[in-house]
Amino acid sequence: MFLDTFSAAMEQVELAESTEELQRAVVGLLEPYGLKHAVYHAIRLPGAAEENPVVIFTYPEDWISYYRLQRYYRIDPVVLRAVNGVLPVDWGTIEITTPLVRKLFAEANDAGVGTRGLTFPIRGAHGDVAIFTVTTTLPDADWSHLKSVYMRDMQLLGNFIHNRIATLRGWSNAPSSPLSHRERECLQWAAAGETIAGTADKLRLSERVVRGYLDSARHKLACLTKTQAVAKGLTAGIIAPP
Repeated sequence: MFLDTFSAAMEQVELAESTEELQRAVVGLLEPYGLKHAVYHAIRLPGAAEENPVVIFTYPEDWISYYRLQRYYRIDPVVLRAVNGVLPVDWGTIEITTPLVRKLFAEANDAGVGTRGLTFPIRGAHGDVAIFTVTTTLPDADWSHLKSVYMRDMQLLGNFIHNRIATLRGWSNAPSSPLSHRERECLQWAAAGETIAGTADKLRLSERVVRGYLDSARHKLACLTKTQAVAKGLTAGIIAPP
């Protein structure tokens, strides 16, 4: 059931001609996956006139308006960690260290945002930055299972939404930004046939961090797989032939 539902949603995303159609694709995934809400939050978009535009969301509209009015995105630890990292942010790992952050989380809970969540960083090829968040009210055991089995689905969906928005806004053919030094290193080792474990050992990084750099490189190059990213990197001269 999940595969059919996810495939249908991805097809809707690829064929969407508006943000409203993208939102319908997202809404269709909430109930089957046991999710409460999903939000695509654009942090920086080429040509955007407003600060922190929220493009797609299923949160209550009054919460979105209040969140933006309070400029909570400036102190929200989930947003700050996501935009400064490459790995998904599990809300359960966030430490509430200040009264203002405690107030934010309490108000979000009162607004029905969801008690648990995952936030995925998205970095495009044109300096664009966004995050994709899914939340739930599932019990801990069910949420742990959902994360372990379907986290990649949600991450892929967020990047597909971002890429579709890029196409709709006409940035798809803009010149690509170079990958970071670490992203190029990891992609270069992948081109040489090295495993994630082997790359982690050579670069003295954790396997999780290497996987994060490869995912980030893949997303920046608008590729679905590591193999495609390697091929595109070689063709564009971003990495050297092995």
